[in-house]
Amino acid sequence: MAPHHFICFLALVSLMITNTSAHKACHPDDLKGLYGFEAGIHSDTSRRLSKWKGQDCCNWPGISCHSTTGRVKEINLPGYYVDGDDESPTFVSSTMSGSISSSISLLTSLEILNLNKLVGLTGPIPQSIGVLKNLKEINLHTNKISGPIPECIFTNLTSLSILNLGNNLLTGGISESIGNLQALQRLTLSNNSLTGKIPHSITKIRSIFGINLDKNQLVGGIQCPSSPGQWPSINFLVLENNRLTGSIPDSIGYLTTLSTLSLSYNQLTGPIPSGLGKIKKLQTLKVNNNQLSLGHQLSISFCGLTQLSVLYISQNKIQGPLPACLSSFKYLTNVDVSFKRSTPLPGAHKQ
Repeated sequence: MAPHHFICFLALVSLMITNTSAHKACHPDDLKGLYGFEAGIHSDTSRRLSKWKGQDCCNWPGISCHSTTGRVKEINLPGYYVDGDDESPTFVSSTMSGSISSSISLLTSLEILNLNKLVGLTGPIPQSIGVLKNLKEINLHTNKISGPIPECIFTNLTSLSILNLGNNLLTGGISESIGNLQALQRLTLSNNSLTGKIPHSITKIRSIFGINLDKNQLVGGIQCPSSPGQWPSINFLVLENNRLTGSIPDSIGYLTTLSTLSLSYNQLTGPIPSGLGKIKKLQTLKVNNNQLSLGHQLSISFCGLTQLSVLYISQNKIQGPLPACLSSFKYLTNVDVSFKRSTPLPGAHKQ
């Protein structure tokens, strides 16, 4: 090898070693943020955090980094996960106790924060989360997180597509600023102690696919788009077990992509709107335990809901009879009514 070629070769090797070494050491802010997060956790039955050692955080359990910048983009530490390789996977159930440290604000490239089903996380969601403007997913489902949902989540984190805070101890209301989350696809705030009204601005989120607000203490009316096309991809709307009042808006018929509508256990009044009959893809309809009546027009339009498999309408002011066409619905296997039926229905039972 010619001398100048050998020198070039050594320079190239030196550069490769330098780059490799640089990638081994995570960004100082990421290291500080992750070690701060670890310090907030008092116990970890999976022992994943015990492997957070050294400076190569991109190879730590539950951490993923950007291939180009090397910055941390994911904290993925769910309570249920798969360990091992593809040939012999092991399903692991684990818990963590502690709180979410405000130091996560140092992870400025973070896109996913998944701490769902760890059961033991307590305390509030840190206000500092509002600086993580690259966040696309927050999943803290099934923990013991308390306090209000920080306003900054609704005002600052406009890249969010998944916000799952269900099954916690959250209080306070849902901010009207939620309408800022124009990329939001899935909203799950179920099984908390949230109060106040469902904000009207939620109807402005065109990207929404599913809304779960069940098992809270929400009041007021059902918020529904007032014109077609505002929720063009909505698949499920679950508002059961709240304190909602008023009638089901006839504009519910604009949600033609809806598969599941659950409004059970509220204080809704008036007739079930005929617009419901326009939702041809509806598979699950639960409106039981309200004060609803059955209008004549709905009896006719009901016959278009041929995809129904679940129909719960018991404990209302509905005296019957149901439309005879329901007896021919081939998917209808789960029916709950509380009045005498003139036509036998598949899967029907009385409370």
